[in-house]
Amino acid sequence: MTETWSSRGISTRRWTPLADLRDTSLWRGDVIRLPHHPEIGPDSRPVDLLIYELWGYDQKLGLMITKGYKAGMPLFYAPKESQGEGKLSLETSWLHANWNKWFVYNYELDENENPVPMPMTGTLVRRNSRPAPRLNV
Repeated sequence: MTETWSSRGISTRRWTPLADLRDTSLWRGDVIRLPHHPEIGPDSRPVDLLIYELWGYDQKLGLMITKGYKAGMPLFYAPKESQGEGKLSLETSWLHANWNKWFVYNYELDENENPVPMPMTGTLVRRNSRPAPRLNV
């Protein structure tokens, strides 16, 4: 199932459930939409996370909040093992395998004092980009 929306009636962006993307590479410029904010909880509105490249660091990606009070702030920096072999991408297979570790509620702890994982259900991905070229700088 793909959800679509229209921007100014000109272009259509496609949102795909993360659960449907098993072995896909996500690139800088792609957006992950969580069904609610990890710091506010299930009563909040959806939050978009932009995948971006950290300049000045050796091939590292991060996820940045795009709207609201925390806009422009990173949610986290993705570890090297989240990337595809020989490419600067965020792999959906890594997201599926490590979701409960990296996507957690920051305000709620379980009985062992560990953050409670967010459900992956309702998480969408919008592909905005193509593979990033290798630049010789």
